[in-house]
Amino acid sequence: MKPRLLITIYANPDYYPPTVYAVRILSKYFKIHILCRNMSEPFQQWPSEVAIERMGEYASARGKEASSAIAKLTEYAKFVARTRVLIRHMQPLSVYSYDPHALAASIVGRAGRRSTPLIFHAHELPETQNLSWRSLEGWVVRAALLGTKSADTVVFPEKNRARHWLTAARDPRTPIIVPNCPDRSYYSPPADWSETIAARYRAREVVYVGYAGAENGHLEGLRAIAMTGDGIRMRIIGGYRPEFGMKFNALARELGVTERVSLDGWLRQDELLARASAAGAGLSLHKAVSKGLEYQGSASNKLFEYAAMGLPVVVPDRKSYRDFLGDAEWVTYADIDEPESIARAITSIFADRERYVAMSRAARRAFEEQYNYERVFAPALERICALADNVSPERAKLVAEEPVNRAL
Repeated sequence: MKPRLLITIYANPDYYPPTVYAVRILSKYFKIHILCRNMSEPFQQWPSEVAIERMGEYASARGKEASSAIAKLTEYAKFVARTRVLIRHMQPLSVYSYDPHALAASIVGRAGRRSTPLIFHAHELPETQNLSWRSLEGWVVRAALLGTKSADTVVFPEKNRARHWLTAARDPRTPIIVPNCPDRSYYSPPADWSETIAARYRAREVVYVGYAGAENGHLEGLRAIAMTGDGIRMRIIGGYRPEFGMKFNALARELGVTERVSLDGWLRQDELLARASAAGAGLSLHKAVSKGLEYQGSASNKLFEYAAMGLPVVVPDRKSYRDFLGDAEWVTYADIDEPESIARAITSIFADRERYVAMSRAARRAFEEQYNYERVFAPALERICALADNVSPERAKLVAEEPVNRAL
């Protein structure tokens, strides 16, 4: 019988592809129970043997944000209590927490059971300075910072995020860095790469996959498209607020590029892949409006999804990207606050057909050889399994033989 692993995440795990990839891998070694909030619609395909408990009343992410302070506190208190119940009755060989809220809950949950290893995997990087004393977020982040040292292992998607958080937590340890890459099944290669690349080159379309908003550089990208020639188009795939959609469309009309841009909104995964993989290049134009976005580099899952599809990319000319990607053949840097710079970067990708082919093949090769989740998650997997193996043989045998309490 597989040992049990409890995964806690206060967000919706369906919206974090790296979590899905990690669970697929971990489910080969552990019997997994995921505890999360009942927030936003589930849409991922999880392994059949993985149990997902979505606790509380359903609401959208925006609905949760708009709830009262009392409602937020009550919901979180219930999450903490449920975490403690699961740890007590499941007796997992490890607890894997994916965000500060989950970490703080898991620390409370394993009180008196410090022998249960705890892994903290920080997907996002919340603000750690000038935290409000009047918000639940402020209190939870403080608790997570104080409790980081009690985690047996810390995992981050990007080295500067790790440094920033661990400095605030006064934790001198070396973290495990797991870039937010897709797994090998994310994009199946076409029957003929040469034909696919040629069609993309003719299409001359750039694509951005992800939430659309001013902070993600879409307005600068729109202005950049107006500065390019040769009929270059831009497609944006991802959710957005209605007010941003109106602003984007108004600017497109003002610039006279309405026929050259598409704001597709949220799409199912199959349709997303079909449209994105027909484009000729990928855009990643995140502005440094927060530490999380400043330290995006290897934390940008879309960057590596473009690589899986064999798409050259335009990325911000910032240290976190330069440090990680260097002079990679498939990467073009741009000052994303300057539409002219973005326009030059896009134009350069399509300027020479032979160079474009080389960039496309280099992108896919980078995914296959370096930036797939099976490869980058290996150090974390090894550590998680080692922590589980370090549990005393007597307790491990007890946990393996004891059925999970049916009243859970």
